[in-house]
Amino acid sequence: MDATRSDSLLRRTGLTVLLLALVFGGGQGHPGDALTQLAALVLIGVLIWRTPDIRCWPKASLWILPPLLALLAFLLPWPEAWRVAGAARGALSQHLAPLIGGLPATGALRPLAAERALFWLLPAIALYLAGLQLDWRARRMLLQTAVAVLAVGAVLGLAQKAGGIDSALYFYRNTNRGMAVGLFANNNHYAISLACTLPLVWAGLVHLAGQREQRHVHPLRFALPAGIALLFMLGFLLSGSRAGLLLGMAGCLLMLPAVIAADRHTGAKHWLFALMAVGLFLAVQLGLYFISLQFVPNPLEDSRWQIFAGTRTAADAYAPLGAGPGAFWYAFQHVDPFLGGPKMVNHAHNDYLEIWLELRWFGVLAGALLLGAFLWQGVRVWFMAGRHSVRATLMARAAWVGLLLLLLHSLVDYPLRTTALSALAGLLAACVVWPRGEPGVSGRSDGM
Repeated sequence: MDATRSDSLLRRTGLTVLLLALVFGGGQGHPGDALTQLAALVLIGVLIWRTPDIRCWPKASLWILPPLLALLAFLLPWPEAWRVAGAARGALSQHLAPLIGGLPATGALRPLAAERALFWLLPAIALYLAGLQLDWRARRMLLQTAVAVLAVGAVLGLAQKAGGIDSALYFYRNTNRGMAVGLFANNNHYAISLACTLPLVWAGLVHLAGQREQRHVHPLRFALPAGIALLFMLGFLLSGSRAGLLLGMAGCLLMLPAVIAADRHTGAKHWLFALMAVGLFLAVQLGLYFISLQFVPNPLEDSRWQIFAGTRTAADAYAPLGAGPGAFWYAFQHVDPFLGGPKMVNHAHNDYLEIWLELRWFGVLAGALLLGAFLWQGVRVWFMAGRHSVRATLMARAAWVGLLLLLLHSLVDYPLRTTALSALAGLLAACVVWPRGEPGVSGRSDGM
């Protein structure tokens, strides 16, 4: 098969995985997650068949290793003394023994949960590796598809809000009824999905404006992306998510330097354009923020602070090795009495605390390596982009801002534990790396 047909197959398979993730992966533990994981396995198979020599893959492919090695460390057999190290880990191991049965004695107290965590990574890893091997146009097509699907979800969210708690438009049984959730089960995940893709919409608008400087672009072509931008802002306003609203505003402000740098005007026109952009962003975002105050409850009434405290207590109890991947629910239940109340706590609502509880230093090391790579690539796209085209730089900066918003949201929620948002994060991470086919870049992507 020639290179053109091979690229086409990779694009189509990647598009399939992305669509399955965004449409059916908005909850947790549903058939759509398994379907997306199977499609991701197919995509990884296409990648290996297409380039069987791993040495020919972009250097940035190596950044999938830290999380994989951290999980695999818990799937390997451990000495019995390690498995029951610490009173809390020993007690939980004894409690879970009837559930585990004859499974091998690995470092994970719940081996099947650890395997599910590995499968959960597949869509993100597959889209990341595929994105690294795609050129700028193919990446843009995938990002445009993501924006289009989320725009449909935003319209659905408005209809859900209008329909009230009895609306038949909610797709999940356990969901935030009465709020806008779109294709997701959780209103916070819906809000951050719009917030992290809004920078891509701004990038598209600026790219259109740059095209108009070179050739005639009909003004109506601006109507669709401008309408999507307003739809997204209205979407995370009506979601009732404080974090989604604040991060959406932050994303717009963080995109301002990229918008100004991409402006082709000179002299006074350049600064006039910059002031207009700042004024527009601030006026719209601050206006939406003050309007939303009447819909949002007092943050001090939020039970997250209790969950954070309980998770820190549980993490201390399971030192030094952690409870193992997927063991949060059991570990939290054994240490903190919060679960005795009316609410079920399935996650810490802070991914970093949850990783600290489950993986301890394995997770810290993997996370530090990935965060370092992310920050270094941010330095590259923001301060070392002189030899790259404006369009590739603008897309890389928008993807970096979107990924940053997801990482920040993980401080108060668990967005990356849903298939839809983890897959989107994998695609954004690939788009932060310089694509093939751009000025100053050879036939391969630059490594992080």
